[in-house]
Amino acid sequence: MVLINNLFMLRQLIQNIRLFHNSKITKGYEGPGKTTMDILNIQNNKKILINKCLPIGFKLNDNSLILGPLAIFPEIILAWNINSTKDINEATLSLFTILYPTLDLLILGLESNYEYKRILEIKKILLKYQIKTEILPVEHACGIYNFLKSDGRYVAAGLIPPLSKKFNSHQKPLQKSPKKLTEEKNLIDT
Repeated sequence: MVLINNLFMLRQLIQNIRLFHNSKITKGYEGPGKTTMDILNIQNNKKILINKCLPIGFKLNDNSLILGPLAIFPEIILAWNINSTKDINEATLSLFTILYPTLDLLILGLESNYEYKRILEIKKILLKYQIKTEILPVEHACGIYNFLKSDGRYVAAGLIPPLSKKFNSHQKPLQKSPKKLTEEKNLIDT
């Protein structure tokens, strides 16, 4: 009885070894619907994409550095003659309004956060020309521009370099009262 059980287990083991030996080793799933990943700035050498957003300008995927604000279109890059978001008006946006065919989306990257009232003024100007727009901080605008451009959309962007952390004049530094400082110190000591 023990010998029959051992022979049965040995027979199953040999069959499993044969199946394992004959199985094909694959790298992963090779069927339909396979998920792939592209690194945008490496794969799309023919497209102009933005790699870095610096306080002095922008570094592109071809390692060129563009100084100051820029207007980036599907095929070309132009220097945008403005100093800050306060300088954006109908005349400075005319670069984007004369394009034909009209853009799928215009992305404006502002150097810092602005009041909603100012953003509405800019949107109102572009709405007059029936241009869809997205207004964001410049760090986010660069990523969205790269994504939409890689997706094959007809987009353009007006980008203003971010203010350096030290010289951000639009944000007030957080100041704590002496009373709050002593309260925090007491909490730490206990």
